Amino acid sequence: MRAYVAITPSELQGFIDSGSFKASQAWIVNQSHSDDFESDTEEELEFESSLQAAVQSRAMQGPNALGMALAVDLSAEQVGATVENHVEMLSDLLWSQVQSLLLAESDEPELSWFAAQEIPTYLPQWLA
Repeated sequence: MRAYVAITPSELQGFIDSGSFKASQAWIVNQSHSDDFESDTEEELEFESSLQAAVQSRAMQGPNALGMALAVDLSAEQVGATVENHVEMLSDLLWSQVQSLLLAESDEPELSWFAAQEIPTYLPQWLA
């Protein structure tokens, strides 16, 4: 299951260093979310979920911070209760589950995409 996890730059550094990360929840596209936006495509619904995670990331840090959403592939065993468009996380994420990072640099609904292998290269500037 594809999900999006809000994360801060310092948490991202810890995730890279340790190889695991404890997230309490992840944003998803589920059937009820799809029904709310009948005219949206799957891609648009995925964007909305990733944007929600990035907004949550910014809220965790402050209004001028970068919003970060990790796109991850979850196993069924990692997913607990579903509440609206997010799921409870039952176990730690592993770095091998990370597919990409979506970055919100402003309040505009725009996200920049970075492949998982690019994240360590850009992380120092995101921590600055």
